[in-house]
Amino acid sequence: MSISQIESKIKSLQRDIEKLGRDLEAETKREANFISSIARTKRSITKNTSLSSLRTKEKSMSSDAEKANKSSKKQAELQEKIAKKKIELAKQQAALQKERDRAFKEMSKKQDEAMKAQHEMMTRIENIQQYGEITEKHYDFFISHATEDKQSVAQPLAEALQARGAKVWLDKFAMSVGDSLRKSIDEGLANSKYGIVILSEVYFKKFWTEKELNGLFAKQEDGEKVILPVWHNVSKDIVKQHSPILADMLALKTADFTIEELADEFIRLIQ
Repeated sequence: MSISQIESKIKSLQRDIEKLGRDLEAETKREANFISSIARTKRSITKNTSLSSLRTKEKSMSSDAEKANKSSKKQAELQEKIAKKKIELAKQQAALQKERDRAFKEMSKKQDEAMKAQHEMMTRIENIQQYGEITEKHYDFFISHATEDKQSVAQPLAEALQARGAKVWLDKFAMSVGDSLRKSIDEGLANSKYGIVILSEVYFKKFWTEKELNGLFAKQEDGEKVILPVWHNVSKDIVKQHSPILADMLALKTADFTIEELADEFIRLIQ
């Protein structure tokens, strides 16, 4: 039941109680009048009252007593009705308070959500003012690679994944002239489900690849599988020299899989 319906019910009960109260007051006065009439009649009886007059007075007192008794019963009925109405009124008032509390919580929740949305909008405006327009993207794969491995592995793999419907972050695709490399990489890492790491001897010598790998390790600390190693012309011993953790991870090798086969393996993860 809505708040307005409960309020309407409460007003109706209050009107009923007021009316019953007026009826009870009137009935109480009526009983008092009958009792007063009986008392007056008694006082009017003297030793000089004739027998016929006495009988008339007795009959009048009997009638008033009967009426007073009926009035007393009527008062009891009215009091019972008032008590029941008051119990129902208390229930409805409790229900009204409960609904008001619930409505207040919902309103507070909506206000919090509105304030959060406003804060996010203001933050976005500040970022736009500082950095220019920001377009949020969500990628299936972030490909971390050395420049020397772009043409032979990274770009063909990215194109094969895209052909299969995956969203791929690769600097060649995700950056335009004037973009900050650091900022673009940070956004790519933050908005990607998986990081494909193309490990080669030259990979371990690059500054940016090390930063990208550190970022992927940070994401993987939450317990989710994030890093997908691809060994390109390296042995386990070489990988282990640079990163024992990477060496222990299950990896795909370009020596064992074609680019298309690698793409098929990775695409299964998002299907």
